[in-house]
Amino acid sequence: MPFNIIASNGHPIGVIVNRYTVDHPNSMIFMVGLTQLQFRESDIDIDKIRENIAYSLECQSLFGTIKEEKFDQALREIWRNEFNHLGYYNENFLIRRLMLYRSVPMENYLNLQRFDFGGYVLLDGKNLSFSHDGAIVLDMEELEVEPLVLGNLGIPLHCKTTSIPEVSTKPVPTTQPWEMNHVHITKLETISGNVSMTLQVESICPIKKDTVIQIYFEKEKIAAIYGDGILYKLT
Repeated sequence: MPFNIIASNGHPIGVIVNRYTVDHPNSMIFMVGLTQLQFRESDIDIDKIRENIAYSLECQSLFGTIKEEKFDQALREIWRNEFNHLGYYNENFLIRRLMLYRSVPMENYLNLQRFDFGGYVLLDGKNLSFSHDGAIVLDMEELEVEPLVLGNLGIPLHCKTTSIPEVSTKPVPTTQPWEMNHVHITKLETISGNVSMTLQVESICPIKKDTVIQIYFEKEKIAAIYGDGILYKLT
């Protein structure tokens, strides 16, 4: 099922829960909730998925019902052109795979109520690899994560710093020309899952290279960073 994420050895990593838009507003980056559980059929609203894909392929009537014959032909054409290398035609897999690239909020068709996540990591949606049963394979030897110790801050994004942090200052305009206000900016190069990204943090965060960190968000803004036993609160 292309919402389940496994390692190359077949062990479960987690499930896709959302898209990551903080640093990648125009990219296909997914947030993976870390859990040993995997999606079951009852966690997926397959009817909503079919309706959404049928609408996007112009296979719905004026009354919103699916034109099943036209829909089947359209899906089979997509399979022949894009997924024939995967083997026999599989509508269930195909419509779920296509749904990954729709902008509809994932909570509209994925039920996450029974999951308890140990954090998130990121997955690049380009050139996805699939297992024999349709799960997405995150081909990494080991995920860099640390145990959660700050549950009151929410569920964090797990990252690892990949370079020495760069701290600089940025002038802040004031109403008085003689005042010289400024803020500190820390540039952190990081990797989460298989996605590299650069974070610009308005604070001094002297986090060492190769440190596993946890990033906490509040309304798509970084609210805190925890790493090497230190909590950097930014709000």
